[in-house]
Amino acid sequence: MVFNYKLRKTYKLIYILIFVLYSSVSVSQEDNFDLDSEDFDLLEDTSFDQLELELANSDNLVSEISGSEINEEIENLNSFDSFSGNIIQNFIYGLQSPPVSFSRNKSALERIETIFNFSYKGELSPQYNYKLGGNFSYSWGKWKNNKFQTNENNSKFKIKDFYLDYYPSDLIWLRVGNQIIARGQLDNLSITDTINPRDLSVPGQGELSEFRQHVPAILLNFPISDIKIELALVGEAGGNLLSEKGDSFDPTIPFVQNLVNIGGNPYTVNYLNPSNELEFFASINYSFNGGDISLVLSDENLNQRSLKNIESTSLTSRLDLGFDRVQMVGLNGNLARGDFLLKYEAANITGASFLKINPADLPGSKKNQNVFGFGFDYSGVNNLTLGYETNLRSILNHTNDLIVSKSSVGHALQARWTGINDTISINANLNRFEGEKSTIASLVTSYKPRDGLTLFARYVQYDAVETTDTLYPYKKQDVIMLTSEYSF
Repeated sequence: MVFNYKLRKTYKLIYILIFVLYSSVSVSQEDNFDLDSEDFDLLEDTSFDQLELELANSDNLVSEISGSEINEEIENLNSFDSFSGNIIQNFIYGLQSPPVSFSRNKSALERIETIFNFSYKGELSPQYNYKLGGNFSYSWGKWKNNKFQTNENNSKFKIKDFYLDYYPSDLIWLRVGNQIIARGQLDNLSITDTINPRDLSVPGQGELSEFRQHVPAILLNFPISDIKIELALVGEAGGNLLSEKGDSFDPTIPFVQNLVNIGGNPYTVNYLNPSNELEFFASINYSFNGGDISLVLSDENLNQRSLKNIESTSLTSRLDLGFDRVQMVGLNGNLARGDFLLKYEAANITGASFLKINPADLPGSKKNQNVFGFGFDYSGVNNLTLGYETNLRSILNHTNDLIVSKSSVGHALQARWTGINDTISINANLNRFEGEKSTIASLVTSYKPRDGLTLFARYVQYDAVETTDTLYPYKKQDVIMLTSEYSF
């Protein structure tokens, strides 16, 4: 096989880098360095037998590549300035006929939306980097008065990543601005990943990375010996993003169904501001061979708002939703053993309020709680990963007038298969809510016909048994989603 000049330079540069890395890094048997893993599929495809033959015919490998050429290649690889993004087109079809409380009352097209995500990374100097990112979405129609009205166009622009990184030394890192600060280990039943609110307007109709909401924060990372310290100050984080009135997951419906409306007026929702918009987070992390463990501390506003007041008169009907100020002491970590990745989280949370059996009996009762979570991922079957998570929530000093049980358990199952050189994947999920018979089940198939383009088909089913289950008002909101995503 004959290599062209640029291709030969690239392979030779890679060979040099591999040799340097192999000479300077000692890999122990405990690192489970597996040459049969998927990580080496691409290397196998390059046919190292041919590459070695080509290299053997070179009289002087190093002399053929000048120092300036190497520096130029490395400079190009390390160039920080980059622009990336994606364009997403969604078609969502509602499969059932929801109750009259919702704007859509029959099986029909739910919504059409176009989403444009973009981000730009840049370098001001070796010590200063930045990232700018945003999201533009356009809704092509909306259900109103039991009719899909295409003239109800709605466009939104949202700033996502907007931060500056400062590296005063190799060990200290400071980030200031709008950002995501992901913590915790569990994917579906996370306990300690509380910094970023979630978009719950359409639960189950996307991936976790799509639901996290950016927050303005100051994040500081620094080490003390083998321990990494992370401190975060967050301002005006807000709460979980909820659906609008009349939409598929209208948050007022569970309250309205159990309340007496004196005036007969439709309930409006009033979102209260927290008394303290500053939130404090700390993490102390220790990594070891095959895993890590973190201690997390926080003084924060719960992202999930709670009912604070109801006003129903002959003139107005209003629900006031506000924040609980809570303190958390938690622990999370993971441990890799063979084909298993074990994950765990635990936390003691003080200051959260719980509704009483009669939702009009306000305010709710503040109770301390302990939450424990455990999960694992198993990848011992070719192209298949299986996952399971469970959590246990225990309310301390529980009383019988609360709407929640003294203890509750949640479950999450996941199975993911990839094949045909990772061009096709099938992902199945089942989440069962804590202490309920509410479930969200989804089946997602994706296909990559070419680089940069991915096609998705997603089925999401909502189910509930008891009238007190969270999803009971929404159990006829099953959808099919068809999505195309072009990344650049």
